[in-house]
Amino acid sequence: MSELSPDDDENAVTERTPLVGTSGIQGIQGSPTSASAPAWKPGQSRSSTAAPSISETEVVLSWKHNPSFILSLCYLIVLVGSLAGGFQQIPMTRIYEDILCHYYYGKSPTSGGPIDEALCKRDAIQSELAYLFAFLEALNAGIGCLVALLWGIVADRIGRKPVYATAAVGMILHVLFIMIVGYFPDTFPTRWIWISSIAHVLGGPPVIGACTYSIVSDIAPESSRSIAFMRVHVASLAGNLVSPALASAMISSTGPWPAMWLTTMLWALTAVLITILPETFHRPSHLDGTGPTPTISARVLRDFSQLKDTFSIIRTVSVALVLCICLLSMPVVMCTLQFMVQYISKHYHIPLAKTGYIQSVFGIAHIVVVLLIAPGVSRLVVQPTTPRFLCVANEKGRDLILARWSYFIYAVGSFILGVSPSLPLFITGLIIMSLGSGSASFIKSIATSHTDVEHRSRLFSIMALLDIGSNIWATPALAGLFTLGMRLGGVWVGLPYLGVSISCILMLVLALFVRAPTTDGDNKPSPELGSIIGHDTRGTSGDITF
Repeated sequence: MSELSPDDDENAVTERTPLVGTSGIQGIQGSPTSASAPAWKPGQSRSSTAAPSISETEVVLSWKHNPSFILSLCYLIVLVGSLAGGFQQIPMTRIYEDILCHYYYGKSPTSGGPIDEALCKRDAIQSELAYLFAFLEALNAGIGCLVALLWGIVADRIGRKPVYATAAVGMILHVLFIMIVGYFPDTFPTRWIWISSIAHVLGGPPVIGACTYSIVSDIAPESSRSIAFMRVHVASLAGNLVSPALASAMISSTGPWPAMWLTTMLWALTAVLITILPETFHRPSHLDGTGPTPTISARVLRDFSQLKDTFSIIRTVSVALVLCICLLSMPVVMCTLQFMVQYISKHYHIPLAKTGYIQSVFGIAHIVVVLLIAPGVSRLVVQPTTPRFLCVANEKGRDLILARWSYFIYAVGSFILGVSPSLPLFITGLIIMSLGSGSASFIKSIATSHTDVEHRSRLFSIMALLDIGSNIWATPALAGLFTLGMRLGGVWVGLPYLGVSISCILMLVLALFVRAPTTDGDNKPSPELGSIIGHDTRGTSGDITF
């Protein structure tokens, strides 16, 4: 890909800045010009009256609206947000486990110190704790499903940034309410933490994820969009891999409360970073009406019309198939997280404390694939010098082919996990499975190519909804297959991973019927987007390197 030099970027911005008589830069309001600046008078400081020089303004615009800067900031926001989410789980569990433990032994949670954790592993305590958090997660997911699509519509009307920031504030309120209930257990029943789910009305993780992918799709050109999606995934994965270990180390020395406060501060930092982002979406000029304010009934009819317009996305067969794939996608994710810890410990008789090393092997392999192998293969298959049997005509066809191969690799890897009689063979299956790690990014890129820019926030909101829906059934299904496998015994202990392999085969079959778009019409960004990033994002001349 060609690299955009600093001089080219500065010149591109200068050609569009209002300071030289054009109005191309969107979202920069009130930029002073030499014509509008008040005259300097004796006794006044020139710095207080003179407008910033053109060169100074060019520098500001060249770094703040540089595509590489915006994408890097998105990756940082995802990393900090995933760190916050990972930090929350362990200390929150320990706090409420101790509260329920005090209740079980008839003691006041505020009297004395915490009860020995070994005494809190009674079945009744753990059952109540699991029920407490299971219902909390169900409420979070349910409310997230209800509001994600609506916030997607809002993001396509007023922009990504305000919706993004609102969702981050909602996460801060969610964590703070959980902390308040946990800090005053004699005042508030533990089940009051369910009320914290109301904060997800402001967005929550589904909206944060949808906004992230929308911003990336606004900025990244088609030739590197799937790679940008992968880097978002890697940032999230890195945060989720690092934060549990850091939280455990922190709790061992400071207790759970400092870790909870750190969670709040990380979400606050996420909100602050979002404020630095420039708005990446602007409605076409023909949609920016300046007429009278519509009545309430007109607004309701308009909103219903927009909701109907949202579901028009599904009329494209390939998009509908991609959404079906999203609904099947979570088992392959969940089987490598907390479920894998329990499965390895049970099947291979390994202490739980050591299963984290095996997770680290998969995590490292996953990152290597997403950062190095998948981008290299993506570039290789579109090179004219590549052998014909490996070469793909264009980026859209490339993403579709690689998505299909990823699902095939997932199916093979998960099958090996299900039938492996020894731990080394199981780890081999994990490494093979990691080679399919780019599937989600490839398939999202295909769906984006089928969708115009004005509907992409809603597209990603629908995908987030289906991911949540997939998560609702995936974990109980894995647990049910695990229980059935233990009851049957023998090789059937690996039944959960055989089920995952079947779900991967189903995703592969669906992907075989997906078609890459044949025209570029739906993928052209609005003129305002070109103004924001300082150069054309279409074609090879606008490729972004990061």
